Amino acid sequence: MKKILNILMAALVLTGISCSEDLEYKPGGVTPVQTLLLPADNYYVELQSASTATLRFSWEPALAADGQLPHYEVVFFGKPGGEIIYRCDAGSSTSVDIVHKEINRIANAAGIDVGADGAVYWSVVSSRGVDTAPVVATPRRLELTRLLGFNVIPDQLFLTGEATEGGSDLENACVGRRTGDGEFTFYQQLEAGKGFTFASSKGDDRTTYTVVNGVLDDQSAEPATIDRSGVYRIKLDLNVRGITFEHIDRVEFNFAPRTEDNGNMEYIGNGCWKFSDYNVKFREESWGLDQRYNFHPVFDGVTYVWAGTKGNDSSPSALSGAEYYILTENLFTGDAYGPEKFKFHSDFNGKKVDITLIMSGDVENCTHVIEIVG
Repeated sequence: MKKILNILMAALVLTGISCSEDLEYKPGGVTPVQTLLLPADNYYVELQSASTATLRFSWEPALAADGQLPHYEVVFFGKPGGEIIYRCDAGSSTSVDIVHKEINRIANAAGIDVGADGAVYWSVVSSRGVDTAPVVATPRRLELTRLLGFNVIPDQLFLTGEATEGGSDLENACVGRRTGDGEFTFYQQLEAGKGFTFASSKGDDRTTYTVVNGVLDDQSAEPATIDRSGVYRIKLDLNVRGITFEHIDRVEFNFAPRTEDNGNMEYIGNGCWKFSDYNVKFREESWGLDQRYNFHPVFDGVTYVWAGTKGNDSSPSALSGAEYYILTENLFTGDAYGPEKFKFHSDFNGKKVDITLIMSGDVENCTHVIEIVG
């Protein structure tokens, strides 16, 4: 009996070893991409700075020996037969939309000057596991016109100078909100006739930008100025050297059910507005209590709405968190009730509160906070 048990145990050990070997992953080969589909050879594109501006690249699929989907990368060359200068991950899809701003970086890597015409070449590499197929499909030529921006785009931007709230001490400079690749927004009070500049950092290696003939410039040492003192929304797009100034005439707090209690918010600096000692009084309707509110900023005479997402019909709860108070912006259509709105928390009814809008780049999202003060 003991001999029989020993034989069975030995068989189980051998079986276990065999199963373990069978379960080991053995990467298989992958075929190269043979055919490119879009864009066509010698296709021309004038690059745009909008985040929605994209160009679709597509190709016929490769095959992996293990039957799984291959992984793809769109690869770019500065010249035919040259080295790969840039790679764009496409995952397991046989197409990918590449934003123009990234194509602009590819063109920069190929040595094409800003605003200039040039060409790059593209193909697709397939892989599966550790196996990567060579480039087989003949690279196609993509003709383009680069954006009139800067070759190096900073990840952050500061506003400084005598005209600004922080003065000329760079340590007191306000930071802009990064709204996109190379795009920044500042809310700041500026004094007419005094200078201001933008800086890529507070260090000695910073790049300084000013405004020359209505566009951003990184060569001039002359600070920019504004003709009219006031609070401004300043939008910059370094991809096209663009800058716009919108005078903020006022920001109104709007409690839709009781407009007689509304008023202009006070600008308190660093992109923040405050509505103090507001008595919250929900209005009773046949269907319940109306507690809807939003904010109406007026830029150069045009009214917008800062509020929650469209169709937001919920009031915040203890579980809502800070996300509920994040602001979105839409053009005001004349409807005081929405569709973009917030609702007061039920605890605020009958209380005196301070409402503060925070639009500065110091916080991740434009938002507002409400504090009970009485």
